[in-house]
Amino acid sequence: MFADALAGAISIDGSSVFGMTDVAESDLVLVPDRESYRRMPIYDSKFGNVAVMMCYVMNPNGTPAKGCTRTVLRNELDVLSKMGYDGMNIGFEPEFFILDKDRNPLDNGTYADAEGPEDITASIRREIMFELDRAGIVPLTSHHERAPSACEITYRYDHAMRTCDNLVIGKIITAEVARRNGLYATFEPKPFDGVNGSGLHTNVSLARGGKNAFAGKDGLSDVAKNFLAGVLENAPGLCYLTTGMHAGAYRRFVAGCEAPTNICWGHYNRSAMVRIPRAAGAGSTRIEVRSPDPTMNPYLGVAGILRAGIDGMRRKLTPPPAIDYDAWEDARAAAAKRLPNTIDAAKATFEGSALLGGLLGIGAL
Repeated sequence: MFADALAGAISIDGSSVFGMTDVAESDLVLVPDRESYRRMPIYDSKFGNVAVMMCYVMNPNGTPAKGCTRTVLRNELDVLSKMGYDGMNIGFEPEFFILDKDRNPLDNGTYADAEGPEDITASIRREIMFELDRAGIVPLTSHHERAPSACEITYRYDHAMRTCDNLVIGKIITAEVARRNGLYATFEPKPFDGVNGSGLHTNVSLARGGKNAFAGKDGLSDVAKNFLAGVLENAPGLCYLTTGMHAGAYRRFVAGCEAPTNICWGHYNRSAMVRIPRAAGAGSTRIEVRSPDPTMNPYLGVAGILRAGIDGMRRKLTPPPAIDYDAWEDARAAAAKRLPNTIDAAKATFEGSALLGGLLGIGAL
């Protein structure tokens, strides 16, 4: 059976996957990406060991199936390659909640609380990090976030496709570790009102000639500034791809809860939609897009960010001045354009975008 899978002989019912195909022509084929192979020791048992490969969804005639989100990202990465770049590096910072079996918070901890009564999720996070590492995902940091039972585990950056695979696998591992401890892990963007939700801060850089193309003499290269300007200009439509495709995801975009509301950027500024983190050296220069949430489809979200950034590079767009104030509270923020705060508004903007509207090849989902 494994040999059959490698040969692309495993078919699925595409009509059961929303947006892929209709029932009259429902047979689609899974073609494994061999480079995505990884062990999944968390599922090993007395019956054997477990591994996983991510797949491209294809038509029986060998052409890409519409709605295959891995293909969407692959196509955008091919465009970048033809422009002379080595690739796109992505680093995710997924946030999530660990709750009891009734889906209530376990603690009253806040940001970076020490392990103890105020942070009883620490031991669970350590177990998650151990299992991530065994699955080939390098966890960098772990801490309690500001809301009760809120957590964050950051992943080391890698090339874009691998990092998106890491997020998909990492969420599965997180949920499984919680389940085995009689708990429930959720990546829902806003499970509780009145407190911070869960974001997926997305660190982005491009590589060219073996070097970080975003690094410049004054911090950001011209390429990085053009890319940043493209992301900002296309932000309203891009929001449809980087936010979970359900109405509740947009409840996260409220002032003061560490989710951006305005389309702006700043150095080190966590109230901005895009910030430039402090870099330890030229190799770590990057932009951090703070609008995504962990329920986004990572392949679509990253593909959208890349297309928007390339648009800025091709048009040599210049970003507006960086803000040096609180984008939630300062009166100067009133003049800024705002991110869509409903899925209907985001969808309408996406569909009306000449740049992004055709990204999926099938219209908006």
